[in-house]
Amino acid sequence: MSNKSMRRRTSILFSVLLVLSLFLTPLGPQLHSQAARATGTVKNRILNVRSSASTSSSIVCKLTQGTKVTIISDTTGDDGLKWYNVYFAYNGDAKEGYVRADLVTVSGSVPGSSSGSTSANAAASSGSTRYVKPAVALVRTYASTNGDIRSRLERGTAVTVLSSTTGSDDKRTWYEVSFTKNGTTMKGFMRGDLLVETNPGGSSSNTTDVSGVRYINVDTALIRTYASTNGDIRSRLSRGTEVTLVSSETGADKALWYKISYKENGSSLKGYVRSDLLTQNNPGTGSSGNSSAGISNQSAAVKPAVANIRTYASTRGDIRSKLSSGTNVTILSETTGDDGRKWYEISYTYNGTALKGYIRSDLVTIGAATGSNSSGSSSGGSANTNTPAVAQVRTYASPYADIRATLQNGTKVTILKTVTGEDGEKWTKISFTQDGTLMKGYVPSSMLK
Repeated sequence: MSNKSMRRRTSILFSVLLVLSLFLTPLGPQLHSQAARATGTVKNRILNVRSSASTSSSIVCKLTQGTKVTIISDTTGDDGLKWYNVYFAYNGDAKEGYVRADLVTVSGSVPGSSSGSTSANAAASSGSTRYVKPAVALVRTYASTNGDIRSRLERGTAVTVLSSTTGSDDKRTWYEVSFTKNGTTMKGFMRGDLLVETNPGGSSSNTTDVSGVRYINVDTALIRTYASTNGDIRSRLSRGTEVTLVSSETGADKALWYKISYKENGSSLKGYVRSDLLTQNNPGTGSSGNSSAGISNQSAAVKPAVANIRTYASTRGDIRSKLSSGTNVTILSETTGDDGRKWYEISYTYNGTALKGYIRSDLVTIGAATGSNSSGSSSGGSANTNTPAVAQVRTYASPYADIRATLQNGTKVTILKTVTGEDGEKWTKISFTQDGTLMKGYVPSSMLK
């Protein structure tokens, strides 16, 4: 082999080694660090990986059950839940994103929070003031995510720290706090990472105080617990309902939302609604322009043996009452439900109480009044619900909580425990069966006997 050829091979070898050293030197510590990181395995059949720790953020990709991810750190999302910042291989590429912590099975020790907020984790002394960090934070009855929900507090709400403890299930720092909601002083437990020393502002940093009266301009508007379509549904308001503006802000969907106050069943409530669902002029209580001429204020009678009266024009609406065949009703308006079928908003008398609701048009005979009104029917045996014709079962002990189910007078329920509600009154946690499904929720104790 000639010296010239040898020098050429030596030069090529040196170049290869130099390139390898440039790539491997920075990767060495990183690979070692990654080997020590926790891993997660996807639990669900399909898991959405998000661009940030929020269900309103864009989806990076979808992972299937059993896929392995490497956990970079954990953080608290906009929903107050724990999320993991993860990276993984996807179709031959390295990707990074966020997944909810409860949707993966973790192996190893998860690194510290990636929130970057020192104030969120700073120890709080007894008597100090802290502020809610996420858009909505849950207050529990004891220091565990298994504790019942005592209340939901919005971003910027001030609480007073009473004491600190270690959570029974997550080993995190929890604070017993006191706070005021709807004029009532309450106590409960919150995770330490959901509180900060500096007030982050209202439910959004771009909140603007506004005033004035508006009206619902759609058949049914969903009122949310915060300015996002991911917020829990607090109420469903019908067309023409009057609301009072409290503030405006840009929601997670980049749309303009209003925080409003309104009356429902005699209670003063607050919640959030998209601005395009409101109008300055009262549109009346009719439907969205698809009413038939002369259909309003007509008498009708229920056709089937039992018909479900819903809270809005959909089979997904809560059941307000069950009316028997021949029951007289008055048709107020006609609308098209989300199933594409014709529905009637009706008024009727149930157990001596005047009520309104929605029924499918094929379940009534127009002009066939029989002179009978519904007196309701008991489920048999000893009834547990008290005098109201309809009892609303809430997701937690508060008249402001979402409605889980609607039970008729006489429905049998099983009492689980009694607690003091957000309104300072006694509430009872119950279990019951509805449409073959075992459910749990809260009702005012005064509604049981």
